[in-house]
Amino acid sequence: MRSAPFERANRVGLRSIVSGAALALAFLTPSLQAQTGSIVGRVIDGQTGRPIQTAQVAVAGTSLGALVDNEGRFRIDNVPVGTHEVRAIRIGYQPASVSVTVSVGNPVSVELRLAETAIALDEIVVTGTAGDTRRKAIGNAVSTVNAAEALDLAPAVNVVEVLQAKTPGLTLMPGSGTSGTGTNFRLRGASSIYGGVRPTIYVDGVRIHSGGSGNFNVFGQNTSALDAINPADIESIEVIKGPAAATLYGAEAAGGVIQIITKKGRPGAVTWDANVEYGGNEWVDALRPINYGVATAARIADPTNYPGYQGLQPGDIISHRPMSEPDALRVGKLTKVSFGARGGGANYAFYVSGGRDEEDGTYYNNFSNRTSLRGNFQFHPSEKLTFSTDVGYSINEVGLPLSDNIATGLIISSYLATPGRKYPFPAGLNYFTIAPETFNTYSNVTRTDRIILGANADYAFTRALSTKLTVGYDLAAGQAEVYFAPAPPGTNPFTARASFNVDNTKGLIAEGRPIYKNLTVDWKGSFTRDLNADLVSNATVGMQYLKNTLQRTESFGQDLGAEGIRSIAAAAVTWGDQDYSEQKSLGFYAQEQVGWRDRLFVTAALRMDNNSAFGTELNRVFYPKVSASWVISDEDFFSLPKVQQMRLRAAWGQAGNSPGPFDAVRSYTTSVATGETSTSSALRYSSVGNPDLKPERASEIEVGFEADMFGGRLGVDFTYYNSRTKDALLPVDVAPSTGFTGTQLQNLGTIANSGIELLVNGTPYRGSFLSWESTVSLSTNSNELVSFGDERSYIAFGAYAPVHRYQEGYPIAGYWALQVQYDAAGNVIKNAQGRPIVQDTSIYRGPSVPTREIAFSNAVTLFDKVRLYALLDYKGGHWMFNVKDWRRDRSGVSWETVNPEADPDEVLVRQFAAQTYMHVQRADFIKLRDLSISYELPSALLGRVGVRRSTLTLAGHNLKIWTKYGGADPEINFHGDDTFNRNDSWTVPQTRRLSVSMSVSF
Repeated sequence: MRSAPFERANRVGLRSIVSGAALALAFLTPSLQAQTGSIVGRVIDGQTGRPIQTAQVAVAGTSLGALVDNEGRFRIDNVPVGTHEVRAIRIGYQPASVSVTVSVGNPVSVELRLAETAIALDEIVVTGTAGDTRRKAIGNAVSTVNAAEALDLAPAVNVVEVLQAKTPGLTLMPGSGTSGTGTNFRLRGASSIYGGVRPTIYVDGVRIHSGGSGNFNVFGQNTSALDAINPADIESIEVIKGPAAATLYGAEAAGGVIQIITKKGRPGAVTWDANVEYGGNEWVDALRPINYGVATAARIADPTNYPGYQGLQPGDIISHRPMSEPDALRVGKLTKVSFGARGGGANYAFYVSGGRDEEDGTYYNNFSNRTSLRGNFQFHPSEKLTFSTDVGYSINEVGLPLSDNIATGLIISSYLATPGRKYPFPAGLNYFTIAPETFNTYSNVTRTDRIILGANADYAFTRALSTKLTVGYDLAAGQAEVYFAPAPPGTNPFTARASFNVDNTKGLIAEGRPIYKNLTVDWKGSFTRDLNADLVSNATVGMQYLKNTLQRTESFGQDLGAEGIRSIAAAAVTWGDQDYSEQKSLGFYAQEQVGWRDRLFVTAALRMDNNSAFGTELNRVFYPKVSASWVISDEDFFSLPKVQQMRLRAAWGQAGNSPGPFDAVRSYTTSVATGETSTSSALRYSSVGNPDLKPERASEIEVGFEADMFGGRLGVDFTYYNSRTKDALLPVDVAPSTGFTGTQLQNLGTIANSGIELLVNGTPYRGSFLSWESTVSLSTNSNELVSFGDERSYIAFGAYAPVHRYQEGYPIAGYWALQVQYDAAGNVIKNAQGRPIVQDTSIYRGPSVPTREIAFSNAVTLFDKVRLYALLDYKGGHWMFNVKDWRRDRSGVSWETVNPEADPDEVLVRQFAAQTYMHVQRADFIKLRDLSISYELPSALLGRVGVRRSTLTLAGHNLKIWTKYGGADPEINFHGDDTFNRNDSWTVPQTRRLSVSMSVSF
């Protein structure tokens, strides 16, 4: 125990130290203040003299900087006295700098005039690069989406909408208009059949889980783990599209890489941003068909079952639009609130944010809610060392309805119902399997708590030698619950298929606890040195370790006893299940990059990989890469009229696609064995495995160029790619002599993809009162299954009919259809029973995914205050199996089958289930994807309340579709984010969204 004198002495000493420090600070403060000054200025367009908003200004060699206000003005305080370079940057303009001399007293004033440019060769690229990360030094294409600017033009509710129609070569195929559901991603076509084709996704250098969030099956749609990321937190998204660019990611990257880069802090005063959006989603009438029915004597005489036909005459036709009743569909409300703050000082910077999004679907039991928090922090304790931490936390809650491939879905119940007919419970008038009031009681909710954590340390030993370490962790812990209330005695509203193929009449509850974990450890070291006056060498070595695990436990309770009991422990019958998988990857790489006179860059790299999913006979694989980039416009001999900058590039590289966690492993499972006197567990064969299994290997060559023309008013970015995947995984029947059944994956096949990508940015007019910016994005893809690698004909598959095939010489999962036979006069050939006869072989119709895509956007700004924006999205060259109409024709509720003037033979063919040729249809479409008008409030008014900028926006999403496809929306797929199995069957189309939003910066 300390004595009282000691405590008193300690307090006296502490007071002395504090007093001395305060005195010293008082003397030092004037001295410190005497050493600094201020810089004030304005950033303007060099041609028009208009202020440039959102430009960033920095003092070179320091961490000091600022953002400009609405008038392009800025102020930077505490600048050390002396001569400094002040630099301004803004996307779409060439950087500009000016030298100033700062002294004590009056602030020094500068004006920075930026020249417009369509390509930014000095832009820093993060994804898939090592060494010199300027765009000009990279030999492959890297597409960058400025998320902040994209959201200014049109609001988005998720990452998919930020990317949609923004990147050539990236095909996004939303599964449905159901809120909270996933999307199929595909970069430069499908390079695998039984392996994965989704790109690998990173957030700030951390590999994340990007599939579903662990919901229970709803027979079609899947949730999306990407919805955990708030679009308001995203600064930019970088997309690298093939093996030539993805070599440094090894066996995880044959499908490409997408890097989501969140907002970071900036030196200077703290700035705040807030956004509020309110709107609604609507399933418009035009996207719902009309059912037709013909009055017959039998229907008129049966008022109990056909009340809608009373008072009609035989031959009369009645109609009804499905789901037009008030309790069937709703206008789903959308509410979004977000805020963020960023700032920093000499040695630190930060960004913090929070948001709450609530989106209701058009079904009453469909919703998607998100609560998000983010904190990104950077700390510079010295000129050599930098620490940064990126933390994102979210709570997602998604409710999914029964839909798609389930008989008790509301779409199939209404689309196949004879209008005017009343069906028995649980159906009703105009609903033949289930009525809305019963359908709406279904509850399937998934709640996910997720944290994505990344920590980085950068250390520069010298100006030439540096190192960086990134450690990240993605943890998603979910709880999925399905609940069926006890049904009234003698009724069965939901089929057993809807409840895990067990009886649900006495109530049933199921809970699933999915846990996804992804660990990332990434280290690299770089050494840069001048070989001579013209040559610069940058050597990089690195290591990457990835580990992902999935753990899921499920418990079920049957016979709940009473409505309202939602406890598995209280159920009369209970059981459970458990799954676990783990996959690890370790890779090492080395890269050498040589730059000549800062205009010609040649890069060579090699990566070595090992993966826990490889067979036991494979210890490592190697992936090489070479690329070249030449800024030819910097050469003295270059002379092309109207071309200011031009870069030529070429790259070749390889990347892998690893098998699944257990594909190579021989496995066994347990079962229950019952004897005469006892019951015990028994071991039995499960999967034969393959010790020789290795990753699929994709090789790609790409060439392209970028050009800046007409004084920065036109930019062109062109790429041609040709890739080939070898050792593609294919199933082979297991020999019965092994004791196993089923199939074994082997490395056999060859797949090819080729295409072009074109991005054109233009400014047709820029003046003092009007500015017009336009962008055209175009891409094509030719996909072919070159060879199975063994002797087999084809593999046919499909949910309702075998309309898909894997067949050599054709696109993967292309459509094949059966057509009825016609004679020479064009008449249908029929059998003795008067039924059509189908041809012996199927006919190839076309690819199941788009082979060409064009996006065309325009932004017109008037008087720097009003902005009009429109985005048109075209996808074509593909086909879709129109199951809705295939089934509606067979049920006789379509106009084509009840029209009294219709050709009887055509009606006969339409109602013939064996034929699919008529219903595998061209799926080309054009969508008015986004349309918005924004008004920026006057700065004079805003300045009085301390607001820098405020914008009011009215926006619409998926407003209109133009298509010759027979269904409402060829973009949907009842398999949700499934890779290849596609059809239009009982799925919610893309809904129309209208919203109003207000953004405020202060």
